[in-house]
Amino acid sequence: MIRAGVIATLLLAACASPPAPVAATDPPARRMVVVDQADVAIDQPPPHGAIGMSTAYRISDAAPGRTMEFRRRVLHPGSAIGEHPIDHDEVYYVLAGEGEVVSDGERRLLKPGMAAYLYDRAIVGIRQLGDTPLDLIISYPLKPQPSPLLVDPTREPDAVIDLWPAGAPGGDGVTLEEKIVDRENPYNLTDRAAHNVTRPTLSVFLPQKPDGSAILIIPGGGYSWVVIDKEGYEGARWFSRQGATVYVLRHRLPHQGWAAGPDTPLQDAQRAVRLIRSREQADGIDPQRVMVMGFSAGGHVAGSLATRFEASVYEPRDAIDQLSAKPDAAVLMYPVVTMKQGSAHPGSRRNLLGETPSDTQVAKYSLETAPPADAPPTFLLHAADDASVPVENALLLFTALKAAGVPAALHIFETGGHGFGLRDLERDPRAAWPGMVMDWGKAHGIFRSGIVRSAPQFNDHPIR
Repeated sequence: MIRAGVIATLLLAACASPPAPVAATDPPARRMVVVDQADVAIDQPPPHGAIGMSTAYRISDAAPGRTMEFRRRVLHPGSAIGEHPIDHDEVYYVLAGEGEVVSDGERRLLKPGMAAYLYDRAIVGIRQLGDTPLDLIISYPLKPQPSPLLVDPTREPDAVIDLWPAGAPGGDGVTLEEKIVDRENPYNLTDRAAHNVTRPTLSVFLPQKPDGSAILIIPGGGYSWVVIDKEGYEGARWFSRQGATVYVLRHRLPHQGWAAGPDTPLQDAQRAVRLIRSREQADGIDPQRVMVMGFSAGGHVAGSLATRFEASVYEPRDAIDQLSAKPDAAVLMYPVVTMKQGSAHPGSRRNLLGETPSDTQVAKYSLETAPPADAPPTFLLHAADDASVPVENALLLFTALKAAGVPAALHIFETGGHGFGLRDLERDPRAAWPGMVMDWGKAHGIFRSGIVRSAPQFNDHPIR
């Protein structure tokens, strides 16, 4: 059992601002503070306890109108909660067993009675150690209910299709083990990410009333992993309700030993567009109405596809590879664009090009470098306060596209941060973005009203 005072401490830590220093000489608050319950003044009124937190206040005083979420998790030997970003304060409290918690690269040991206080915007995770299961409680403040744009939350893909039935190119010597990592989130939504992708796939979401359009969605992940739900399946569910046949790409990563290196994700993206076009009859789509939609680092993959669709990045395998890889429209959501120092997203740049890329590499993989005049119409969306991928990324590409004569639209929200997808948009201006994409897509001939094709049946291709 957790003593009441400790629970109160957890509540305050999860809802209030990071602890105030107890003396002027104390260092600034870190991303993670690890304490033992013996170090917390749980039975005394202010002055505060040893880590600068008071338990004299009830949760209603610390965070009016907020509801706390407590989750008990048991991690068995060899298991972990994979590293993931958080957008709220969070507490891990260990009941039994031992674990190693990580926050922005800093690693600490947790034993029973110890708590780790993790702060907003950190990348956190925890793994079990030893032979005893790790029994812990995770607490954080719940946010408002998820956006009504999150439709059909339990719906899984109608089919999953292999991009490369004979195996992905350039994989000699690649010994990765693909795995799916579940991530915590304050909405109790399924939130998975694919790590070490070795089998690139398209996950297909069929519309009940197809209009013939097709969307290739490329989720983000900083080129460290590929998000599955937040920027993938959730958008696929919504856009398939509008009549589009949606394909969510799970692509390989550039730094994991594949022969093509930084062109590895582009290999999968080019193949994906060609494969979609080859399914004109099977899926009931119009091969001249294929949109690519990329988020964050997935926006860089989508932008690379939109600007380097003619690049020869793999040897043709079959008749599918004779089809065009050029999308008919591109939507880039808070995209990684540049690889130049200052505005580049550090993690994406490092995973794509390594620690010390040459000037030639930086220019080649910066999307704003000489986009072709025949690049597809492009829709860019960003938040001005994005602290992960600066808004300058979208501005650079918009300016370059306009200079090249490419039709381009740019939408910048004053606030919104990074990586929001369709989540937490209730009563928020960002809730308009899916409708904006639909209207823009109609203006460019991707989406149509009143045209319904026969829904396809999947019975003649590999399905997982």
